Amino acid sequence: MPTCEVIREAVAKYNAENSRDDLALRSALTLIHSLPPSLGRFLAEVCLIADWGSIRLDGFPFRDRLAMAGEIETSWPLLETMRSWRAENWDAETLLLTRGVELLSSHSHLLPTPGVKNRQLSFISKYLHRCVNEAFPIWDGNARAAMDHENDETTWPCYSGWLICVRDEAAKHKACCLEQVGLPGESLVRTLDKALYIIGGEKKKRDQVG
Repeated sequence: MPTCEVIREAVAKYNAENSRDDLALRSALTLIHSLPPSLGRFLAEVCLIADWGSIRLDGFPFRDRLAMAGEIETSWPLLETMRSWRAENWDAETLLLTRGVELLSSHSHLLPTPGVKNRQLSFISKYLHRCVNEAFPIWDGNARAAMDHENDETTWPCYSGWLICVRDEAAKHKACCLEQVGLPGESLVRTLDKALYIIGGEKKKRDQVG
């Protein structure tokens, strides 16, 4: 698991290299959020998040992005309630979010049968983090590499376990580094995700060379 020193350095590197892109993404999403669904709001969000996350078009083709946008629109009444989910107590908030994952599992088709490739947990986690609530952590190759997380099942139970794992890590590093290096108004999970993105990316490069 990454140390506080490694996290500090990784967040500093992320902010130096990606702050402009993050600001552009946030501005674009703010504009898109103001669109009504009839003007393609959810499809615009899907395409923006997918391309920001480097999800290749051949792995997430347009017809599947269109289907995903439809599922998001259908599930939006539930997703919208999660945008304001906060709790003063960190553990209580984690329980609230895991309950949200259970609700998504039983009341949505955002992640269908395991093995279906056109609906990606990586994308869903990025959508939850960027468009619903930053308290939901991103599940992707970099973050998993940084956390030495070997479970690659793309299911809701897998994501629920990942959510608990990442939030436990954020709680552990809250006082020693995350609160010190986080930007104003930035959630602990967002700050930690920046570190995991850098740490995991560098680890994958080392593994490829080795």
